[in-house]
Amino acid sequence: MKSVQLILATSVFIVLMVLGSKVVLAHPQTNQYSGSGGGMIQGTVYGFNMYDQLEPILWAPVTANNGVHSFVAYSSSGGFYSMFVPTGWYNVTVVQPGYVTYSYVVAVSDGSTSSINFYLDQSHVPVPEFQPNFTLMVMILTLGAALVIRKRSLKRSKR
Repeated sequence: MKSVQLILATSVFIVLMVLGSKVVLAHPQTNQYSGSGGGMIQGTVYGFNMYDQLEPILWAPVTANNGVHSFVAYSSSGGFYSMFVPTGWYNVTVVQPGYVTYSYVVAVSDGSTSSINFYLDQSHVPVPEFQPNFTLMVMILTLGAALVIRKRSLKRSKR
């Protein structure tokens, strides 16, 4: 019982830290960059919801690629992302399930800050992991597992 409470408390703590902070993760996808100089690429990722209201998108991967290096930053709670990249020309792209993919080309020079905001339109293509039949099946299996666990715990308590 204590291990379940510990896991639940840890999960809540992690979710609160992610949603409440401006921490973004950025890491190189390919070769390690060993040169000097570079600049920031930052901005916000927004998307239109099913009511055509614009809202920030969490954990949207923003990729900056110059043909040699590829860097990724994930948007935080307010949709904000930020990454430091070497100087050069970059194709900055957001690929988010359920939304149309957008790309921009940006030049990064030493000490510069480039702001690119993304406003993603819905793709109107269903996201595969949210199929209605799959969700119903998971709910039924979860309920069945809960009933089996409850039945076993009642048998153990009678002994």
